[in-house]
Amino acid sequence: MRRLSLAITAALTLSGVSASAQTAAQTTAMTGALPIRNAPATTPTDLPVAAGQASYVNLSGAVRDVVVGDPTIADVSVVNDRTLVVLGKRPGVTSLLAFGAGGRALADRQVVVSENGGGGVTVYRGATASNYACAAQCTRLGAAGATTP
Repeated sequence: MRRLSLAITAALTLSGVSASAQTAAQTTAMTGALPIRNAPATTPTDLPVAAGQASYVNLSGAVRDVVVGDPTIADVSVVNDRTLVVLGKRPGVTSLLAFGAGGRALADRQVVVSENGGGGVTVYRGATASNYACAAQCTRLGAAGATTP
């Protein structure tokens, strides 16, 4: 392992790579892990939505165009010039892009539609599974397994 890191250091030195890159390469060689880099500023942020539920997105400017990557996963409605409502249709991941005047990007979101919005519970009893939607109280939705009791 020591020989490998020395070989990497020598190769980087000969190629004129900076000291910080040499340190990162040595760390990678010793730990086997890649160095952590800051994510680009344009990375889309997640918008979690449950299937059959809706969430809203406030925009910093007046929207002109809205694009949904896969309209079978989520749908978008324009409420007013600065508010969008995203409806989860089926579980999956898609993108949501919103543009203002002159094509200025107002939103770049990754819409993550789940089967239940975190307020769901599945109870297993042997081969039988029962699904419940829970808020203040839980309501049985149906079976997700072999049979229902």
